[in-house]
Amino acid sequence: MPRPHARFPLHTMICGASLVLAPLGGAYAACSDSPRPGLDWSGCMKLSKVLASYDLKGSSFVRADLTRSNFKEADLSGADFTKANLSRTILRGANLKGAKLAGAFATRAYMDQAIFNNADLTKIEFNRVDLTAADLSDAKLKGAQLARANLTKSRLDRADARNINLSRAVLSNASLVSTNLENAYLYRTNIEGVDLTRTKGLTEIQLRGSCGNAETKLPEGISPPDNWPCGSD
Repeated sequence: MPRPHARFPLHTMICGASLVLAPLGGAYAACSDSPRPGLDWSGCMKLSKVLASYDLKGSSFVRADLTRSNFKEADLSGADFTKANLSRTILRGANLKGAKLAGAFATRAYMDQAIFNNADLTKIEFNRVDLTAADLSDAKLKGAQLARANLTKSRLDRADARNINLSRAVLSNASLVSTNLENAYLYRTNIEGVDLTRTKGLTEIQLRGSCGNAETKLPEGISPPDNWPCGSD
């Protein structure tokens, strides 16, 4: 049997001939259960699972390792992915409305067109993730790490993005109506042609390392930095 990922500490117990894995300090998760709404795979290792279009609403994947799994167009509304590993997963077009992903980790995952409306994405580490045309409206993104993420045509309206790291991320044609960008880190963030007039908390200092152009629209009283447009590096 594969050993649990080091990031997800587990207790084990023997039930007859079955080996059951469960998260520390909680009830035993049913890692052998078939996919269904309200599933509990907390702390389970589920690598390369194909769950495209499944109804998994309200399920728990807390601290689960879901590397390379396929959740394309799955219903994951209200699901709990707190501190889960979503590296190289496919969540394209999945419904994660109201889901909990605080502290989740992912790299090179495909989350384009996914719905994260009103989801908790506090302190996620989603570096190099494809979020093209994703709906992140009303999401909690405080302290999120989205370095080199592709957010082209994404919706971030009313999102709480305070202290977010968007270094080298691409925000082309993204919607940022009433998005709170207080203390957001925008080093070489591509905001060419982006309308930032209705964002909150944005300052000229934040923009000095960003990459905008003449088509970028800024809030009243904020001037574009001298380094626009950015050269290649």
